[in-house]
Amino acid sequence: MTTSVSNRRSFFLSAVSLAGAAAVSSNLIAQPAPTNLTAFLKTYDDAWASHDPLAIAMLHSADVLVVNRFGSMLEGRPELERAMQFLHAAGGPFHAVTFPRQELLVSRMLKTDMATLHARWKNPTMGPGDQLAHGNQTPWVDLLSTYLLARQGDTWQIVQHDLHSVDPIKFPFKTKWNG
Repeated sequence: MTTSVSNRRSFFLSAVSLAGAAAVSSNLIAQPAPTNLTAFLKTYDDAWASHDPLAIAMLHSADVLVVNRFGSMLEGRPELERAMQFLHAAGGPFHAVTFPRQELLVSRMLKTDMATLHARWKNPTMGPGDQLAHGNQTPWVDLLSTYLLARQGDTWQIVQHDLHSVDPIKFPFKTKWNG
């Protein structure tokens, strides 16, 4: 036999459970890019366009992990800065290259202080000796750039950055990303 107290208790526990489930599931749904995440991507593009290794490195956490499109892994900001110095310094393969801006594809807030960004980007084709394949006339390689960001105060820093060359496959069905 149930009482009004046990009915209210059951109703309350059910309501709390449903509210908790809704809160958890809403955090798992891809959300539009908040303005500050979109601004972060612009800041990254500006640093890259400036060819300033320190400006690029400072957008990353001290213990960052970067995997470039060739599968090379860079651990920590000092190692990343050395790589950026090689790429962007006078005589480096990217020194005189004007890169296109990244195009934000999707972002997700994982927690209030953690987010992912996926962006479409392009990089020049590399040839032997770590130089551009065809000088200033180099063809571009399509990339998918994936960022794991952590908020440090009012700013975002890259905790992990993965770059992948894109060689798309056409599925026999339509998806959001495969027209």
